[in-house]
Amino acid sequence: NTDEQIIDFVSSSINKQLSLGKKVLWFVTGGSSIPIQVLISQKINDNFSNNLTITLTDERYGPLDHSESNWSKLIQLGFKVKGAKMIPFLSGENFEETTNNINKILEIELNNAEYKIGIFGIGADSHTAGILPDSPAISEDDLVCSYKTPLFDRITITPKIISVLDEAVVLVFGELKWPAIKKLEEDSSIIDEPAQVLKRVKLLTIFSDYKNIE
Repeated sequence: NTDEQIIDFVSSSINKQLSLGKKVLWFVTGGSSIPIQVLISQKINDNFSNNLTITLTDERYGPLDHSESNWSKLIQLGFKVKGAKMIPFLSGENFEETTNNINKILEIELNNAEYKIGIFGIGADSHTAGILPDSPAISEDDLVCSYKTPLFDRITITPKIISVLDEAVVLVFGELKWPAIKKLEEDSSIIDEPAQVLKRVKLLTIFSDYKNIE
């Protein structure tokens, strides 16, 4: 069962680093990966979880606990790790202040962390986290970028953070997304294919139902 493989793989990686006494920073994602991350959270060894900090790869801006919030959806489905430090993006402040706050917080957390791991999806358009093709997030100098799109006002980590992760685990399922995986096999500009940035991570593992397509 692929779900069980993913749950065991991610929880084992995090538990291993925690058991070594390392401070671990774990980036979780939204979308279709939410249910499996809830199950991963239940497998984290809470004997060591006071060294674990959990935050998001990206969020949809709005009032606290709004219905489209990635963090809210995770929490509602039961995502929690006893003893871990939880850092949601939304604080009830305006778009700019929320972005500035999370940028400062993540700078501190990245400096403190001894192992940085992120879970990512890839969209059919090759976006990852909240980094859409041709979006301002691609060239942003800060750790976090916020910008408006027709669907959502987005706040996302930038390639700057992804590039310094120790490990990334990518979950890509569904035939619609297969072309995006195939594109990863070649080197392209991250402007057109933001998911290319994941190849900069030291340890990259992709779980997928992808079948090679011509």
